[in-house]
Amino acid sequence: MLKRLSILIMTILLVVPAMAQPQEGCECVFGPKAGQWQFNLNVGAGQYFNDFTGLYYMLPDEDGTATGIGIDSQEFDVTYGLGNAYISGDLSTLLTNSGSLNYTLKNYSVGVKYFLTDHINLNLSGAYILNMQPSKAFQEGESFEMAGLNFRTLDVSIADAVVEPGGIYAQKAILGAVTNRLMVQLGSEYYFYTKNQRIFPYLGVFGQFKMARIESFFPYTGQYIPTDYAAGEGYPDMAFEEVDLYRANRGAQALGFGGGINFGIEYALLEGLFIGAEVAPVCYQYTLLHMEVGGQDPYYASNHNLRAFAFPQLTIGVRF
Repeated sequence: MLKRLSILIMTILLVVPAMAQPQEGCECVFGPKAGQWQFNLNVGAGQYFNDFTGLYYMLPDEDGTATGIGIDSQEFDVTYGLGNAYISGDLSTLLTNSGSLNYTLKNYSVGVKYFLTDHINLNLSGAYILNMQPSKAFQEGESFEMAGLNFRTLDVSIADAVVEPGGIYAQKAILGAVTNRLMVQLGSEYYFYTKNQRIFPYLGVFGQFKMARIESFFPYTGQYIPTDYAAGEGYPDMAFEEVDLYRANRGAQALGFGGGINFGIEYALLEGLFIGAEVAPVCYQYTLLHMEVGGQDPYYASNHNLRAFAFPQLTIGVRF
């Protein structure tokens, strides 16, 4: 009897620690659980509207040329999608990102997921950029004649903003501008379990909103235009006037509304720590562009874009 009791005790001492060992490959360790939160840092193809030169390409011109985006040259071939003086450029070329797998523009965004069940989550991600460029007025240059070093001040109405090398250089004006770029995405995903208990593919749907906006403010630029008074008529001060008197504030805004299907795979490095990759097999976006000069009629243009395998990105995140 004592011998049997000893064998039973030894068996319990051996089995209980073994049962207490965590099974590293168990999906219950690495998989998501209802009520958990997940935070991601995403790096991938740009989901903003194109920036190029700080969104200045969206501003209507102030030199009398037609309002629209693209090249103003009358000779430029419109088949390249960049437009000319009469035909606007292609919005899908200039304004939106192609989102294809070979697209190189990188954006960073943060995202959060909340798991309603062990398989289904709600997720939200976004990014935002604000840039404010204060204006600076033009400062006229001063030149010294080489013969006798007689002092004179350049008249910018009849001369370029250029002085002799020994003079006091002019300082260029800076256009005041405020730009905003925003991207927000809301969706839901379903996580699948696989035989490899560290790998979790998922499939989901998402809706997306993006915005780009620029407003500009002209300072004193030092530029003049001729008037009806000729300098030879005895009114030299009235022969030119500042072109800034005729300039108005300008602005433009692009709005994007879209949605699609996203597919991704996550690999658990540790419990609660993972890396992943994601792409949208199908993605649709509607874009509306609004450009306006103060006192002029507004300009509207729209674009429809349907893509396959858009917005590829890599992800690193934590779940708890």
